[in-house]
Amino acid sequence: MTKDIDLDEHIIRRKKIPILIESKEWRSLFEKAPTKQMLKISKDLEAMLVEEKSGALLIRNCKKQKKALMERILKLSDEVNSVDNPVALEQLEATKKAIIDMNQQIEELQFKLDTLPREIDRLNLELLKESVGIAYEDIRNNGKEIPKLTEEILQLRQSLTEKWEEKIQKETRVQELYSYLHNTLGHEETDKLDKKFL
Repeated sequence: MTKDIDLDEHIIRRKKIPILIESKEWRSLFEKAPTKQMLKISKDLEAMLVEEKSGALLIRNCKKQKKALMERILKLSDEVNSVDNPVALEQLEATKKAIIDMNQQIEELQFKLDTLPREIDRLNLELLKESVGIAYEDIRNNGKEIPKLTEEILQLRQSLTEKWEEKIQKETRVQELYSYLHNTLGHEETDKLDKKFL
């Protein structure tokens, strides 16, 4: 059914649709009975979100390390220029190489982080299409059941009204008969008969 659902690929951003698996409303509607496809997409989407968060954390850590390396370069440059320390020169070259490696790692991580949102949107759109398909299927199925349930409710209501009226009639009859016996036989005689028959 998802193949029949044609949604604009930019609807996620244009309508500001949240990541569905993080939406309370979506979870309350669809998490109770997900399809296999929903489970697969949700799992993939969850993995992408984890990857995005860990990638952002890695970049922050790399930038902190790069900053520390830059400070070290300044310190080592000062040593090389003022003291002419050959060990400091070797450390300076090693630190420069570490910065180049760190820059490459940051660049690779940043590229990955730049591509993840598109992939997350793609998966979110797939999940949205699957959800829309299920929603319309449920709407159609439940829509078919509503007239039957309405008819049953009307029948029950009618039956309840009839039973209520029958109950009132019986209560009235009991009250009238008891009142007749009480008025005709008197209080003492009615009490004796009550103990015998009731």
